[in-house]
Formats: sequence, structure tokens, C-alpha cells
Amino acid sequence: MVISFDAKQLEEKFTEAEESLLDSNNAKHLCYDNYDCTTFDDLNQDFLGEISQKSVVYCIWAGNEKKNLQPRYIGHVAGKYSRQRMRNHLAKKHERTGAQLGNTTAALANKEKIAVSYLVTEPHYMRKALEDWLIAKHCDRLTWNKAGKTK
Repeated sequence: MVISFDAKQLEEKFTEAEESLLDSNNAKHLCYDNYDCTTFDDLNQDFLGEISQKSVVYCIWAGNEKKNLQPRYIGHVAGKYSRQRMRNHLAKKHERTGAQLGNTTAALANKEKIAVSYLVTEPHYMRKALEDWLIAKHCDRLTWNKAGKTK
């Protein structure tokens, strides 16, 4: 049996999501004291509150100035883990996660700014499909993504 989805309709919606997620004007600029990742939690409670309990697809941005941020990583997370996943990428992580903390701390060591854009996905299970589509389409720009890239 073959189950077909309306690719045109899906790609129209994914393109709408892409335009919003990859618009640097939608990126929330994160605060770090002296480029120190351990200050993330104290200085970014508003951002963590915004994403709390929401299933999201997100993009981590980095750059020397706010006006020249580049998308570095796209990921997704289920609602109940959203705050912790952002902390894993941006402040502290368990060694067994695939979080981007090493890349974040390297960017901060280079005095780069960090920002995050995100989209709440409804229904929540569409987040993985959207993430896969975006990574495949933008793999050349997403220097921190390893999984999901086309060869």
C-alpha cells in the first residue's frame, strides 16, 4: 500500500516556516556576561520562559555582530524538554547529548554573538519532518549540524 501526502501543500507550509525561522530579524539575541556560557541561565530567563513546554524547531545563530549573524544549527525538541535542550546547547550539557555546547563556547571564545530563532510546531509531530527538510535544504550553511546532511 502507498500512502501519498500532498507534497505541494506540505512544501508551501515548510517554506513559510523556513522564511520565518531563517530570518535573522526573528532571532532572539541571547545575553552572556563576558562571553561566559555559565551566565546563560541567569541572563536569559525570559527566553527560557517563552519556549517552556512548547514543541519547537529552532535555529542557533552566531556571528561577530548582531547584524551579520549566520544560521549554524537547526534542531527540534518536544515541549516537555524545550528549556533543558536550550540549556544543553547554550549553557551546560550532559556528555551523552549531541548538544552544541562545544560550538557555542568556541563561538563565545571568539567574541561572537549568539541568538536563537524558533517556531512552535502544531501538531507537535511535524517538527522532525520540518527539521529534516530544512537541514537537507540548507546543509551547506548549517556548519554545526552533522546529522541529516546530504553528502
